[in-house]
Amino acid sequence: MYVSVQKIYGKSKVYGYAKDVVTTTLNIGTTIRYGWRYSEEKFERENYSYKIVVKESYREGGKVRQRQVVMGTFHWFDFIDHYVYGDEIFDEKLIDMFPDRQEELDAIYDEIDKKINIIEREESDKWHSSKEYKVHNKHLELIRKYELEKKTFDMLYGEDIFEQVYDIHLKVMNQDLYKQLSKLRAEKKKADEAKREYERRSREEQQKQWEKYFKGFGDGSYLISSSSNYTDKEKEYLKKFYRALAAKFHPDVLGGDNEPMLLVNKLKEQWGV
Repeated sequence: MYVSVQKIYGKSKVYGYAKDVVTTTLNIGTTIRYGWRYSEEKFERENYSYKIVVKESYREGGKVRQRQVVMGTFHWFDFIDHYVYGDEIFDEKLIDMFPDRQEELDAIYDEIDKKINIIEREESDKWHSSKEYKVHNKHLELIRKYELEKKTFDMLYGEDIFEQVYDIHLKVMNQDLYKQLSKLRAEKKKADEAKREYERRSREEQQKQWEKYFKGFGDGSYLISSSSNYTDKEKEYLKKFYRALAAKFHPDVLGGDNEPMLLVNKLKEQWGV
């Protein structure tokens, strides 16, 4: 029993990654937005595959015969993507073909792995020296840089502007809007400051309302630290109060603001629940 690897050449054409990244335009009313896509033209790849088969030769009636189990036929790029492996059907066929030879099957699996590793190394070396690999990596880097620039730009100037100014190659496509960026930046800063001030005032108002709500309890028995002043029934109510307040005023709910929750926990201690 042994592992056979056969190289098979196909007749049809096989294509890989795109040869270029191109700019697209989208007209929305009077606004033009610039996007991108991969070009229709793609790299043509060599069309050959590897057929992996487990074989065994034996004699029957004075003649040499052969039985085999095909693991699969894999295109060379499958080895780059590490897509080559034996599935459950292959395992089942091996066991059916050789039911009493488990120890030999373990060695066969090792041999398959070794042959796959050899092909992976050879095809990987060939792939990494190819023009397609180098061009595709440049495209990925171009897109990564574009996305990073867009993320930073959106923070500084606001959303829905970047695509009106730049294309995928970061070339300025709208000179008029580009000249307005300093003005847009000032407006964005002003809007951000107004938003922060609004959020600060909202937190303060919320805190005031909270304190006002509980102010009436200041001289009453509900703020006495000794839990002995409450009946079991009252303690059950207080536990429910705490859970409801904690769910509403938890910092995760309030966007990180923990001041209301501090008061909730203080009440819990004072209630003794």
